[in-house]
Amino acid sequence: MHKVVQAERFELVDSEGKVRAVLGLVDGSPALALLDKDGEPRATLAVLPDGSPSLSLQDKAGKIRAMLAVQPNGEPALALHDKDGEKRAVLAVLADGSPSLSLHDKDEKLRAVLSLLPDGNTGLGLHDNDEKPRAVLSLLPDGTPGLGLADKDGRVLWKAP
Repeated sequence: MHKVVQAERFELVDSEGKVRAVLGLVDGSPALALLDKDGEPRATLAVLPDGSPSLSLQDKAGKIRAMLAVQPNGEPALALHDKDGEKRAVLAVLADGSPSLSLHDKDEKLRAVLSLLPDGNTGLGLHDNDEKPRAVLSLLPDGTPGLGLADKDGRVLWKAP
């Protein structure tokens, strides 16, 4: 009796012979894709070429709508994508333990970041079309609020306190 079966690709088929799951290599990395009744991938569990694991959920058109991953530096992240597959929001826990929520425009450019830093500071940063921070609202652990405004070159225009 053989205890090991080896192949480059395994396919699971339903009673009608339609492929419903595929286990194989994609660009040299292992992946398991679960397909709907029309043969479209709806969920994919993979180890990316950089070694990080990911789980992606696709819509009926095959566009990624959500991706959960552990990045190579160990930071977990959940990315939500729009109907065109563009990244629009990312919830992450940074290496220092800080939670962060970033919001992106239709071109995946960073437009806003909400974060809670390890020292207790809370901040909301608003970014321009070039992804440069232009306004920052902060709250120190003692309750002191702060506001800073910058020009397109990052020079402070106004701040308080």
